[in-house]
Amino acid sequence: MIKYIPKKYIPSKKVKTLEYIKDDNDRIIGKVCGVFLNTANMEREKLLAELIKAIEKVRDQNDRDIILEDLNAFNLKDIQSIEDNTHLRIRNGMRVKMFFLPPLLKRIYEGLGEDLKEKEILIIGDEENLTKKMIESLYEYVGFITLAGKYETTIEDISSYILNKTGLSIFYSKKIDRLLPNYSIIINLKDYYQLNLDKVRKKALIFDLSIEKPIKRQLAGLDLPICIDDFMFNVEHLNIKENRFIKSPVPSYVYEQFNLVPSDHNKIVGLSIGDKMYNIDSFIEGQVRRKVKL
Repeated sequence: MIKYIPKKYIPSKKVKTLEYIKDDNDRIIGKVCGVFLNTANMEREKLLAELIKAIEKVRDQNDRDIILEDLNAFNLKDIQSIEDNTHLRIRNGMRVKMFFLPPLLKRIYEGLGEDLKEKEILIIGDEENLTKKMIESLYEYVGFITLAGKYETTIEDISSYILNKTGLSIFYSKKIDRLLPNYSIIINLKDYYQLNLDKVRKKALIFDLSIEKPIKRQLAGLDLPICIDDFMFNVEHLNIKENRFIKSPVPSYVYEQFNLVPSDHNKIVGLSIGDKMYNIDSFIEGQVRRKVKL
């Protein structure tokens, strides 16, 4: 069972089950719960504590996961606090993003008339297992991967593992600024990171897949380089019956909950860029026009 918490705020403290979520076989698999809080003059810590209390009121003993409708409103510390206090796992969509990223890159560069295999990819991170999984998802599509971030104690294990598993050699750099102009694709997995934007190619594609979205925030208000922070899906691709609260398009963390085994690369319908959604074909057309202009 899961809980789906919509972002509804009215001047009262209240928690209410709004609707049950059913799968295609009419089996109840979760519920939509409205958490209504008076946010006026409420400090963040107090607001978080009230949210945790509200979740505890509506949870069942069989609940394992929770979906927060506006996940971007919470930072990493908030998410860890909610998980620690409720013992529920908050879906972040990372598994879905890793699954869809490689074919998405292929589709984009085919549209640009360029060879993805010739592009250099920079992965910024600090978590060994997540980094390994990201590289494993990409290696069949790309030829060059560099790591940057706090990998000093794990880079040998990562490099050895990837070489044995995929045959791909990984480059690691502690001083990445001077190499930034080399990279056409930058993938950020790190929650606290500042990118030297003066060194980044203007036509580079950046994917900020972290929880905190530090690079997305850096680029707020700028047209270039482009930063994609999530992938969007139609609810028709979810294994749930129609309901009033889960409407298209849905982000990766919602798709992840209701499609535990993604299988069709074509199900991605849009890209989240700067809090707006872009159709993939329109995005590619825009990149082609920008490429010609450059």
